Amino acid sequence: MEKDASAPDPSRQRNGFSGVLYGEFADALNDELRYSVSLTESALTIQRISSSPDRTKVAFNLSDCVGCRSHTGPDTSAYFTAYFYPMKRRWMSAGLARQRVEQCFRVAPAQDPLVNLREAERWSDTFLLLPNLLHLPGKGVACTTLRRPCRTMILVNPHSGRGQALQLFTGHIQAMLTEADVPYTLVITEHQNHARELVRNADLSQWDALVIMSGDGLLFEVINGLMEREDWQQAIKTPLGILPGGSGNALAASLHHYSQ
Repeated sequence: MEKDASAPDPSRQRNGFSGVLYGEFADALNDELRYSVSLTESALTIQRISSSPDRTKVAFNLSDCVGCRSHTGPDTSAYFTAYFYPMKRRWMSAGLARQRVEQCFRVAPAQDPLVNLREAERWSDTFLLLPNLLHLPGKGVACTTLRRPCRTMILVNPHSGRGQALQLFTGHIQAMLTEADVPYTLVITEHQNHARELVRNADLSQWDALVIMSGDGLLFEVINGLMEREDWQQAIKTPLGILPGGSGNALAASLHHYSQ
């Protein structure tokens, strides 16, 4: 649906709260549970509406959020769902790992389903407009901010990581791309230098970024392919992403270490 360019920026609609988008919504599965929800440039804060004096607030950092989607329900209501992957302690383990948290709210302040959907869209659109959601701070590591939707070519070496790279993609990454509403083209490499040849001859205007899911070898193939192009000076500016799918993943580990 095309939006009116003269319409106000949803990130600036604060319902009277300076710097905050605020609303009161029902739980997606239980109408008797209601929450006050506020969204700032750094966090989503949720507090249950109750007569109890102990009303604990829960805050989710937007740097852990991959996306937010809005949709209609079976009646006049509408919903918006935010997807977070915060670092949490694993069960029976001392280590930390990112774990999926889904926060879904029911919007039903009016009987008009279109009004409810617009309110849900206002929240989901604002999530995507907030700069902290799109920016990864780095210390000594160059990071590129991409606006959404980001068209991505994902290259996977099915033999990496003892043959588990493709399984990791379908089991973890694919769902996250859907949640983030990122359109992508999946390329499964078939032989050595396949990625190098593909990137060397590809029309890079079709993609905003190239993502490599493998060990270090496939990344080197992609970089070499970019450098062998006639337009290499422009091609090498294409943002590159690394999803560790190899056995050692030394380069991905080093980049992660220096970006903390």
